[in-house]
Amino acid sequence: MRYAKGIRMNSFSKIVCFFLAAIVMFLGPLLYMAQKQDAISQNYITNETAKFVDSIKNTGHLSSKMYMDYIRKIDATNNLYKIEIVHSHKIVEPVYDENTGTFLNEYNTYYRNTYQDDIMDSFDRGVEYYFTQGDYISLTVFNRTRTLATKLMELFYSWDIPDEQILVTYGGMIRDEDY
Repeated sequence: MRYAKGIRMNSFSKIVCFFLAAIVMFLGPLLYMAQKQDAISQNYITNETAKFVDSIKNTGHLSSKMYMDYIRKIDATNNLYKIEIVHSHKIVEPVYDENTGTFLNEYNTYYRNTYQDDIMDSFDRGVEYYFTQGDYISLTVFNRTRTLATKLMELFYSWDIPDEQILVTYGGMIRDEDY
């Protein structure tokens, strides 16, 4: 009788091991492929963002057509993205003596930032947004939807994974005013 019980337990453990092995053999490659897809999306978004920002830096303006073309290109990855655009305009002010009003041969330099909502407002008015040579533009793009790799990692590792798996930041100085 002892021998019969051992056989049943042994066969039960073999069945459990078989199912666990099947799950691992399925989830492992699936997780790998999903992470590869995220890496491909990351590279694609990086390249498209660099082209978009370089175009702005070279021409000194942003039109709604340029922006919508960029959106259309990154939407091809089947993820939703949050885009943050910041325009930093350099302001140089001479420093004067408050009492006498004489120029002190000094200058205060600071940057005034314009954010995406204000830039998009110009598109609503049907106007292109213009930059000045020497200004800075910064663009940050990250995914808003959870990718398949994020979902699988949460299932596989049993803890919360940040949703932002695709993150690109790119920017630079406006080199020309071609408008």
